[in-house]
Amino acid sequence: MDYPQEQIAELKAYGTALSQFSEDGRTYFRIEGLSLPEGCTPQVVNAVLQPTEAEGYKSRVFFSVQIQSRFPRNWNTQRRLNEENWHAFSWNFEPNGMSLAQILVEHLKGFTRP
Repeated sequence: MDYPQEQIAELKAYGTALSQFSEDGRTYFRIEGLSLPEGCTPQVVNAVLQPTEAEGYKSRVFFSVQIQSRFPRNWNTQRRLNEENWHAFSWNFEPNGMSLAQILVEHLKGFTRP
């Protein structure tokens, strides 16, 4: 799927580097150096945004490591994407009409809410 360049440019601001890849017919965005909300350990990680629906989730963010936060998360998924191992916790919402950056931010809120 093609995404508007302005959405990709907005997403770039959330990390030190951004790349795009396709796998299994889906588009993913790899974000290096993503800063996480206060209270997360580690504070900076690499992540992959999957902005489209799969396996019952409207979108997903996969992290290079499992994150510790004030609110324990259900780290229910390990996935191999682009020849790297990634982790995701259970967090679902309706992203209709949201930009790529808005989808990412909504997922990061999962670390700040019970």
